[in-house]
Amino acid sequence: MDKKQYLVKILTQLEPIRNLAKWLKILVEQWHLDDNMLDVITQAVEWAIHTTKEQLAKEKLQKGLNALQKLKQLEAESRAKDEQDLAELDKMLEEI
Repeated sequence: MDKKQYLVKILTQLEPIRNLAKWLKILVEQWHLDDNMLDVITQAVEWAIHTTKEQLAKEKLQKGLNALQKLKQLEAESRAKDEQDLAELDKMLEEI
């Protein structure tokens, strides 16, 4: 699952609690949003989770948000690894 799919899943769970979640979900599903915009929506979801009164719903949504943050971390690590690999390839090409 990618960031967009996780965000849709979290917004689906948030729909009964927050009215805006339905519209954010439609936006995420229907539009081709870049990572920055997905991050903005994720921040809005974080705010909604922190302001949710019902403890069980809050815990459930927090788990989904944690999974999304882990995915973000893995993407960053993957990008760093890719950059390192490209640097090594450049070095090998220079030595030819």
